[in-house]
Amino acid sequence: MHDTFGLNDPDEREMAAGEYVLGTLDRDQRAEFEALLAVSPGLQHSVDAWREHLQLLNQQLEPVKPPSQLWSGIATRLGLKTGLLQRLGFWRAFSGLATAAALALALLTLAPKESGMMPGEYVFVINQPSGQTAWILNATLDGKMMVQAVSPDPMPEGKGGELWMMENGTPVSLGMLPTQGEATMQLPTKMLGLMKTADFAVSMEPSAGAPGGKPSGPVIDEGKLIQIRSNTVSL
Repeated sequence: MHDTFGLNDPDEREMAAGEYVLGTLDRDQRAEFEALLAVSPGLQHSVDAWREHLQLLNQQLEPVKPPSQLWSGIATRLGLKTGLLQRLGFWRAFSGLATAAALALALLTLAPKESGMMPGEYVFVINQPSGQTAWILNATLDGKMMVQAVSPDPMPEGKGGELWMMENGTPVSLGMLPTQGEATMQLPTKMLGLMKTADFAVSMEPSAGAPGGKPSGPVIDEGKLIQIRSNTVSL
């Protein structure tokens, strides 16, 4: 499983949707994917299509009864009582899982190696006015942020997107967003207590930063950080 999703590439988008349906994403990858899924009708369509394809495939499979010694070995490793899962039809489900595992293996073989997306407790999905996702911002509780360029619209020469956070009504620049790839930022210590409730915005500014440290161009998007996981809950 690759660690980031290149949603600009149709093949990468389909692969990510397939891995999501198969359940091969880890907790952080699933949270990142679902943040994108919530704002991307195209990605939602891909997920629905994968679910339909896999359901049709499962319906064509004949149940296969595994050797009895295989189940006893699994039960011993997991510390489970054999009778409970047998009553729940465990082995009927196991044959379907074996098929899903085979499909997952094929996806893993084809998946390219990419740099990992930084885990974080919060996310801000930055959209173009058209609704297309431009950047994904992941943030940790200690104020470390990683911004991934998804599909930002081309800007006039010498212009770029600048990220702002409101501090008691005053916009504070957090830096310029990448036109491609990823960039990291660090929230000032004095602003850590505000990050959960503060407003964030992205405006079009000169590539060197807004003159005088104040926003001057049109706003591309604005919003708040959305919590995607905590010590007890993970979406």
